[in-house]
Amino acid sequence: MKLLIISDIHGNIDALEAVWAAEGWADQIYCAGDLTDYGVFPKQVIGWLKEHHGVAVKGNHDIHTVHIYEDTLWQQVPDHEFKWVHHTCACLNRTEIDYLKSLPEKVCFEADGIGYIMCHQYDDGYGVIESRGQFEEFWRISGGCCLGHVRKRRVIVGHTHRQCIHILGDSACWLNPGSVSYRRPDDSDKEAQYIVIEDGKICLKSVPYDRSRSLRISMEYLRKGKMMESELQDAMFFFGNARTSREPLSDYL
Repeated sequence: MKLLIISDIHGNIDALEAVWAAEGWADQIYCAGDLTDYGVFPKQVIGWLKEHHGVAVKGNHDIHTVHIYEDTLWQQVPDHEFKWVHHTCACLNRTEIDYLKSLPEKVCFEADGIGYIMCHQYDDGYGVIESRGQFEEFWRISGGCCLGHVRKRRVIVGHTHRQCIHILGDSACWLNPGSVSYRRPDDSDKEAQYIVIEDGKICLKSVPYDRSRSLRISMEYLRKGKMMESELQDAMFFFGNARTSREPLSDYL
């Protein structure tokens, strides 16, 4: 069985489609959350996951998007306070917001005799599972008992945008596919990251993608002065060639 494991797409359909083009197929797609925010094409990402019958959990940015859409006057936000989450809300309709709301916090599944628990993040911050004891407790409270006596156990998380495999023993590990969309400020890699698990074997992968469409829309916001400065600085790092996420915007005008 071939599983495609992705996370933290953040509205980046071009990166997502580049991943799919590189792989060509998968028996099942699993997404560890953050479909939306900090990207320009959230509607297309949601549509893609539905079309490909992807199994997803909700991320903190998905929760934030729903909150802003339902509980704030996001349509009235002034230009200097406008953020990517407001752009996201403007792109989505009620059906798509309801889809984000319906996503579970955790998913348990079995593939090739291996048990998996997938969620967006391990704790309320950026913590990770460091010990076997932590793993056992997390497995227990997250519903691992429903998987029965699987021979191997794996936890899938996203959130940190750090692609890795953390081995805790012969039969226990957790893995993070990284972000399909963008890196942290200390990581200059611009490729779309993901994981393929085929017949139980884990392979960390990445693929370059065309960032020009996302940059072009970000530049339109910049030229019109219709988005918060720090949000645009992030975009210039994610989708442009800024060396850090806080480069002067004047460099792009």
